[in-house]
Amino acid sequence: MFFRILFFSIFCVFSAIGQAPFLSISNDLKTRNRSPWDAFAVVDDENKTFAIFLDDDKTLNGYLYSQDLQPLGKFVSKGLPTIYTEIIGQTLKNGQIRLFLKNLNNRNFGSVLFDFEREATIETEFGFKLNDEVYLQSHSYKDKFYILTVTKRSSILNIYTFDHDGKFGKKSFDFSDKNFGDRDNRTTRLDKLLTEFSRALKTETSVVKIEETNPNSIAITSNVCKIYDRGNKFVLTIDEGILNTYLFEFTLPELTVALKTFQKKQLPNDGNPAINNSYLLEDKIFQITANSNKMLFTVKNLETEEVLKQIELSKDEEINFKNSPIIQEGTAMASGERRELDETSQFLRKISDEDIGVAVMPIKEGYRITMGGNKTLNVNTHGTLAGQYTIGGTVGNSGYSTTYFNPAYTAFNSYQYNKSTRIECLFNEDFEHIDGIIPQNVFDKIRIFTLRNPNGVAENVFKMKDYFIYGRYNSKEDTYQLFKFSD
Repeated sequence: MFFRILFFSIFCVFSAIGQAPFLSISNDLKTRNRSPWDAFAVVDDENKTFAIFLDDDKTLNGYLYSQDLQPLGKFVSKGLPTIYTEIIGQTLKNGQIRLFLKNLNNRNFGSVLFDFEREATIETEFGFKLNDEVYLQSHSYKDKFYILTVTKRSSILNIYTFDHDGKFGKKSFDFSDKNFGDRDNRTTRLDKLLTEFSRALKTETSVVKIEETNPNSIAITSNVCKIYDRGNKFVLTIDEGILNTYLFEFTLPELTVALKTFQKKQLPNDGNPAINNSYLLEDKIFQITANSNKMLFTVKNLETEEVLKQIELSKDEEINFKNSPIIQEGTAMASGERRELDETSQFLRKISDEDIGVAVMPIKEGYRITMGGNKTLNVNTHGTLAGQYTIGGTVGNSGYSTTYFNPAYTAFNSYQYNKSTRIECLFNEDFEHIDGIIPQNVFDKIRIFTLRNPNGVAENVFKMKDYFIYGRYNSKEDTYQLFKFSD
């Protein structure tokens, strides 16, 4: 078995070293000798195009390609307005790209329209501020963009809808007649569940954007509030309460919302507090609850609430459903160090003292399921380390962030400032445990490539069709190079 694993690892490394470029873009729009500090992509699946934007601090240079790699246009813009700090979404129409922006305090919003045909940009500042509302997250779908907020001191959710031409409107949903329970199962307002607890990101809110097609890590899925991007739907989940997972499903473009509550199986009330979380994948919800003595894992059908799988684990039992050791690793440890814990009691003690989570990825045989906990390390109030890099996106010299504009890069980069304790498990389609080696996912392959080719500049990861693209600036050739990866 050892030699099989060794051969597999060596094969993967050599495969990654030989990764051929998908596309090489000459940095020919630069001013003087400037190199890009940051890069991001916008994929238009309907028109089968994609755009790469390179930011060199003075200008933002856009390159438009068809998805079969034919150049369609390029031009230099003066960049994004300095008042704004983060790109939060886009609309796509008639080959145009409108990027939506917000400022640092999440109150002011604007946009920049990129027109490759006319080689021009148009800036728009929207005439409203979030004075009595808290920004939660955003959602992009074709030629519409949505901002989700919660009204302070209330249980009212608000959605701002923006058309591609810049017009916008607001719709509110009042859940004041619903009983939401906090972590002590005391009735509370919705705004408290969404804004008071941000253990992982240390930001004003803890709502993180999830794309289920990404190999999401515990660092992402351990957030207690999540928004799942499902195209013509998006789903907000809250797991702060002990007894329930609250699920709000928004349907577009009608802008309707359905609230569903999923009760969690409870641990014995022995004075040892439990923490819990959930994860959605397609038509299933995966729930996990643990304290230092016991763990419960449950899979349910989202529509019928039928229990498809339930696992109970006590601290004195062997973990007979794992396919990996108990792994502890992260940036707080020595470079490259990975510890393996021996006892179930160690595993439960660690994850019950961290932000618990579960992550699920479909594989050929069924499902790869990660169970564990995560700690975010040395993150300031804006989610950055040393003021430069964000969790999942960069803040270059231009000062703007793409943290949640691109959930694929957020998911890929999420391991960087975290310390996790986890087990990896394999289950078939009926959720019966199966033996086998944990397969590499596409992010594993990209990480091997970056380890063999370190010090990447203006890195980015994004999804196109059924594969992922990794991009980085090559200073020797003065090109931005894209590499294709798939499972």
